[in-house]
Amino acid sequence: MNNESLDLSVVVPVYNSEKTLVELHERLEAVFSKMGKTYEVIYINDCSQDKSLTVLQELYDKKDNVIVIDLFRNFGQQNALMCGFNHCSGRHVITLDDDLQNPPEEIEKLYSKIEEGFDAVFGAPVRKEDRPYKNLGSYMIRKLCQKIFNVQDDLRFSSFRIIRKEIIDEIKGMKTPFPYISGMLLSTTTSITNLDIQHHPRKTGSSGYTLKKLVKLAFNLLINYSSLPLRYAGFAGLTVSFVSLIIGIVIIIRKLVIGGILPGWTSIMVLISFYNALILIIFFFLGEYLSRFLREVTNEKQFSIKRILK
Repeated sequence: MNNESLDLSVVVPVYNSEKTLVELHERLEAVFSKMGKTYEVIYINDCSQDKSLTVLQELYDKKDNVIVIDLFRNFGQQNALMCGFNHCSGRHVITLDDDLQNPPEEIEKLYSKIEEGFDAVFGAPVRKEDRPYKNLGSYMIRKLCQKIFNVQDDLRFSSFRIIRKEIIDEIKGMKTPFPYISGMLLSTTTSITNLDIQHHPRKTGSSGYTLKKLVKLAFNLLINYSSLPLRYAGFAGLTVSFVSLIIGIVIIIRKLVIGGILPGWTSIMVLISFYNALILIIFFFLGEYLSRFLREVTNEKQFSIKRILK
């Protein structure tokens, strides 16, 4: 089959999902058979610690339209998706997790929606079947994205989405080692919408997005896609300077009017400690920005491929 004629590419980051991969692929086959669309499924093994790679090898041997990419080390979901984008050929690209929480059967609805003329469609779960901390983390990430990218409050993000290939090509040109696909989409186009979909409980295992990874994702968003920390640090500096000026004026007036000498040791030490803490906070954000700038200019890789089966 000529890859240029493919209707759909499905990009699936894989991490420790040996028990769900076969069912996932069989359901994808059934969906595309019903839709009558040509397709390819690209699995990116993000250095799984179980037998996921063995299962993917078997799928590649038995099934058509399967591409398996094995990475040298664990780069994370976002980087794995970028790797898949660099090897997809379909006119539309679907990103889908490997845990079956997003039913593949909803792909038909996403495809119908993007055919209305949108550049991208996010599948928005009617009810998320996740642990409370992950639901809270997803909510906070959504609010953070709305603040950073100035998007409408009702736009919801998820890893289950369909994107036009032209937009994928634009995203591929962004060479940051800290990719965030939803943020890249919002930086590229405003023609994005939501579609209500079902969301199922995990059948097996636990989510790869731990609390630590959610915090790391939020931190990457703040540092890589916004100057909010610097702005807030600057605002804090101005506020502290103003308050310190007022305190200084009050102390001078009291000395001139009352004439007594105020005990100054405590006040001086408190102010010095406060200023030092503020300076260290500002230096922390400046150092983080400079560190990431250095990684950008030194062309740190988004991913490193060990081998490809295609």
